[in-house]
Amino acid sequence: MIAKEISFSPEAALESVLYIASSLRQPTIHEVLKIRYFADKLHLGKCGWLASGDDYVAMKFGPVASGTYNLIKAARGDQNGWIHPAFAKLVEGTLGVDADRRTLLILRKPNLDRLSPVDRESIDEAVKQYGNMPFEERTELSHDGAWRAAWSAAAEDEVGQSPMAIEAIAGTLPNAQELIEHIRA
Repeated sequence: MIAKEISFSPEAALESVLYIASSLRQPTIHEVLKIRYFADKLHLGKCGWLASGDDYVAMKFGPVASGTYNLIKAARGDQNGWIHPAFAKLVEGTLGVDADRRTLLILRKPNLDRLSPVDRESIDEAVKQYGNMPFEERTELSHDGAWRAAWSAAAEDEVGQSPMAIEAIAGTLPNAQELIEHIRA
């Protein structure tokens, strides 16, 4: 396992959203965000880090990649202090959200050069396993031990969400002990 420090890249996150969404029949925000989570878990199990470089939070309907969700909210036209103003410019002409405010609109093909081969493999595997799955089933599967621990903490704060520790996410994987030792090293 190679140690690698990854930080969140809005540009790479946008390409992953476009890639995931283009692989689904009718991509919803929920479905794309859950596929990103499942793909990150697969990548974490293989490589020892989250490909997205994003921070996950536990929300009511499962784990959410915070920065990626802010990009999607920018595409939806949301404006608030959590969404960086550059996100709206970044998604312009590339990603939109339908009038239902749930379905993603892909306005161009993803630039696959922005995604590593292992990230694409992880996304492909996650789409194959969890894509086009009913909302309730996908939500239930995403409510793993890492989500449950963070969601319990979220119940005690006013925001209604709580950060998910990478060690907790790693703890849900078959090679948990090795991953946690790697993360802490």
